[in-house]
Amino acid sequence: MKEGQKILGSSLMGKEENYLKKELYSLIKKDSGLFDFLQEAALDGLWFWDLKEPENEWMNAKFWTTLGYDPNQMPHKASSWQDIIFSEDLKHVYANFAKHSEDPSCPYDQIVRYRHKLGHTVWIRCRGIILRDDYGKPTKMLGAHTDITEIKEKEEELKLKSAFFKQVIDGTDLGTWQWNVKTGETIFNERWAEIIGYSLEELKPISINTWMNHADPRDLEKSNALLQDHFSGKTPVYECEARMLHRHGYYIWVLDKGKVVSWDKDGNPEWMVGSHQEITDNKKDYERNKSFIQQAPTAIAMFDEEMKYLAASQEWFNVFKINDTDIIGKSYYSVLPEIGNRWKTSHEKCLQGEVIKNNEEQIKNVDGSTQWLSWEFSPWYTYENEVGGVIIHMSDITKIKREEELKSLLAVAEDQNKRLRNFAHIVSHNLKSHSGNFEMLLDLFVQENPGIEDDEIIKLFKTASEHLSETITHLNEVVLMNTSVDENLTVLNLNEAIDKTMESVSALAIENNVTIKNEVGTDARILGIPAYLDSILLNFITNGIRYRSDHRDSYVILSSYTETGYTVLCVEDNGLGIDLKKHRSKLFGMYKTFHNNKEARGIGLFITKNQVEAMGGKIEVESEVDKGTIFKIYMKHEEN
Repeated sequence: MKEGQKILGSSLMGKEENYLKKELYSLIKKDSGLFDFLQEAALDGLWFWDLKEPENEWMNAKFWTTLGYDPNQMPHKASSWQDIIFSEDLKHVYANFAKHSEDPSCPYDQIVRYRHKLGHTVWIRCRGIILRDDYGKPTKMLGAHTDITEIKEKEEELKLKSAFFKQVIDGTDLGTWQWNVKTGETIFNERWAEIIGYSLEELKPISINTWMNHADPRDLEKSNALLQDHFSGKTPVYECEARMLHRHGYYIWVLDKGKVVSWDKDGNPEWMVGSHQEITDNKKDYERNKSFIQQAPTAIAMFDEEMKYLAASQEWFNVFKINDTDIIGKSYYSVLPEIGNRWKTSHEKCLQGEVIKNNEEQIKNVDGSTQWLSWEFSPWYTYENEVGGVIIHMSDITKIKREEELKSLLAVAEDQNKRLRNFAHIVSHNLKSHSGNFEMLLDLFVQENPGIEDDEIIKLFKTASEHLSETITHLNEVVLMNTSVDENLTVLNLNEAIDKTMESVSALAIENNVTIKNEVGTDARILGIPAYLDSILLNFITNGIRYRSDHRDSYVILSSYTETGYTVLCVEDNGLGIDLKKHRSKLFGMYKTFHNNKEARGIGLFITKNQVEAMGGKIEVESEVDKGTIFKIYMKHEEN
């Protein structure tokens, strides 16, 4: 009973299928619109050929629009399409037609090329069936076209890509691998096996264990970590340098690279493809370069693409005063944060392949010191001729720059000295003439006016005239000096020199009501230059007068004492004083003034300090605002 039901069910299903098919055919016969729909929707061209009148052939509109022509302008003739089909494909069409005519079981089915009206190629699958009369003689032929241009273009594209990648792999001598991460299935090419000295046949059965068994255990942990980074999306590709055991017992280095190309529905990696490239020689070169950098006598450091240290010479540590000895793997910018960002733009350009250099650059260190550096940033390249990082060469040229600056200053000083000597020659000559005339006129005036020589003003004129002549004589001696200052130091009586200066400024002291006291011993002697000593005394005494206080009786007191090879002259006043907290560093600077004196030019202390130092001495100062100042002038003692 069950068996009968199965037969009945099968019969009913067959009847239902036949019923629908017959109904469809019947509808097509009654309504030609259904046939038009089928041919338009399912085909790219339909044709019907009269084999008794072979020039007559009907092509539907879709056939011509597929080829870019206006159907209304195209004749229904066989010759109309034979002019645009590729000639070699037309021969193939005729051959297939002949076979199908002789043997209906031989299908008329081929792919041909047509020339589109716009000039490009259209690939068409052309299928047909011959209709025969009662005697089996061909009378008509019905055919259909299907446009497969897009499929053929993709096939050609794939062929080109396949040929290209094969050429790349063969040209670069790469070993390739495919790995199913989920199942462990692994596929290697022959070159992969050759790299470690085997053939693929010898390595069978192939699996992921083939790689793991030949990899150095020291590199497997690193490799797994890099794989996980790639799987999690941290890196676009997996890349690892690893050692592999060669058939002959030694290790070689390979660059292992790969990428996941398919993922399961849960987002887990499935298939991964990659390559092996032997880099043993390059690795040896790289290690030699690192060793060279570490032992280089100059400041050199090597960085990767992220500006992390790969190697650094000992001089690099010295130049940048780096105390951290374990900097490998650390960022350049974290090790040298003070100047790290200074060259960041240059680093980025270097990583793009540029070589950047600067012969001299001044930098300020954290401790306030100045450093001059000469540097060059050069890219270094990987095995694939891509920039792998930066090599920086630094030279500390601070000493050289200071020597150059010193030479420059010496040259300027020498030129200025020449100008000053010329100026001094002119001044001393002209002043000597004028002072001589003044002294002569004063003598004539006294001779013509007997008894006037006892006048106090005339006495002051006589004293000033004598001191002027003496100063000019001293100035002339300075001008005539051709040897060093030390060789021209003479023994000078300090007490007498002070008395002369006091006489010279006595009128100024009286006018300003300032008392000047010379408490220096009569036996106090120094080694100096008369003109310099006169200038020093004149500057300090006149400063004491100029910067007196109007609120008390003013004085300038000069005293002395000896101290380890020096006679120390103390010039003390009770005047306005100087705020040393503000002005100590610039006290002896050129054109520096510290009070509202319109006549002050800020040159006296500068000249005085240079004169004291030229004679081998120094100056110290003690001062308090509105209480007074003590200048201590250290000058070489006579015994020296």
